[in-house]
Amino acid sequence: MEKDYKSIKKEDLENLAKDISLLVEDFFKKNNRACIIFLNGDLGAGKTTFTKEFAKTLEIEEDIISPTFILRKDYKNMIHVDGYRFEKEEEGKSLELDQELKEAGKVIVIEWPERFVEAVDIRPDISIDFEVVSPEERNVFVETH
Repeated sequence: MEKDYKSIKKEDLENLAKDISLLVEDFFKKNNRACIIFLNGDLGAGKTTFTKEFAKTLEIEEDIISPTFILRKDYKNMIHVDGYRFEKEEEGKSLELDQELKEAGKVIVIEWPERFVEAVDIRPDISIDFEVVSPEERNVFVETH
């Protein structure tokens, strides 16, 4: 499935997050492992802002922070990963995601996946691409795999 969202504003991210949570629910009905979501887009495109809204749909009450400097942040049923700082793909192995990939009901949200996922052999179940249209608007492309 593919879906485009045009001219999304910050206040529209809640609806996008709800749509993605429905895709994740559907994924869990068919699979007995973690759901992997890749977030793609330039700096400031809205990846972490989206993750904050998405976490609400998972009933996560903690403040969601960008894991750029800590690389990985674990919440009750979600892991938020940021590969931006990796200079070599092999550095992704330090995230130690092997066990969590097998956990049914766990969602792993990965920002900047192109920086390390080949080295750790992770493929997305859902890809979300953010394109900056203006300072206030984004185009978003969602694809399930």
